[in-house]
Amino acid sequence: MGSMSTGEFAEIGVDRRTGFRFASLAALRPYALGLYFLALVLWSAHYGIPVQRELVILWTCGALACASIGRPPREILQLVLDWLPIVAVLWAYDLTRGVADSIGIGIHYETMIDFDRFVFGEVPTVWLQERLYEPHVVQWWDVAFTLVYTSYFIVPFVLAGWLWARDRLGFQRFTRRLVTLALAGLATYIAFPAAPPWMAGEMGLIGEVHRTTARGWEVLSVGTASLFSKGQETSNLVAAVPSLHSAFTMLVALFLWGRVRPKLRPLLLLYPLAMGLTLMATGEHYFFDVVLGWLYAGAVMAAWAWWEYRREARLATASEPAAAAAGSRR
Repeated sequence: MGSMSTGEFAEIGVDRRTGFRFASLAALRPYALGLYFLALVLWSAHYGIPVQRELVILWTCGALACASIGRPPREILQLVLDWLPIVAVLWAYDLTRGVADSIGIGIHYETMIDFDRFVFGEVPTVWLQERLYEPHVVQWWDVAFTLVYTSYFIVPFVLAGWLWARDRLGFQRFTRRLVTLALAGLATYIAFPAAPPWMAGEMGLIGEVHRTTARGWEVLSVGTASLFSKGQETSNLVAAVPSLHSAFTMLVALFLWGRVRPKLRPLLLLYPLAMGLTLMATGEHYFFDVVLGWLYAGAVMAAWAWWEYRREARLATASEPAAAAAGSRR
């Protein structure tokens, strides 16, 4: 039986002490998460439910940091590195406010109207608001539209957080698609600034249209209504083609398609369909914008799936000679 040096004993002692320290910290994890979510509830009660993307990402990453207590410090660093591209893209998106005006590209008004009239004979937004909008009454569907619309700011990033905690490869694949989709939308907004239906309605290009996405907050939460309105005021008002709301919700549905039971898959499609109806009924987007968002999501999914398939095939081919060589040495 071989002897062990004093240095080796010391190394084992350090490893054990380090493991014990991490294990001890891990015991604090459920308490940290409990306090964190209590803070989120209190914050929401005072300021309203966070609906700005930056706030959602901040709260999501905070929860993941609490869930990482007791793990090696490199995992905390990995959390920052993994989420940095998403934050950077959102920051770039904010920087593009008003870029179209500064580089002299004219705002498009007619293309979307002509397409919708060609498909339906009239503009769906006008038709829907004639039947659903009541100036001084907030109906239950107004609340539903607000919740569906707001989910765009929450669902993709909560899904990314869940994947980061459970399936890091899935997280990487989802965020590749999310970032690519956001960049594709960003490039289109700069090259093709387009007015939404509510803006065209104000200019008399179509029938009377009101921007009603925030109406539900009049019933649900005053604090959230303030945050929501502030976000809308500072957003790029001519970033309408494609609709990233419809694109992101379709991306979520398509990405989860293979991860749920076949019987549940049709339910996934209800999400982008509900978002499309919401966007048209609230004056935010034309049918043209919604369909283009779906097409963008499908194209991004297909492109990344093709790239990942090719990459995996190349790795498998490269590993075959090494496996054969290892087998021949046995």
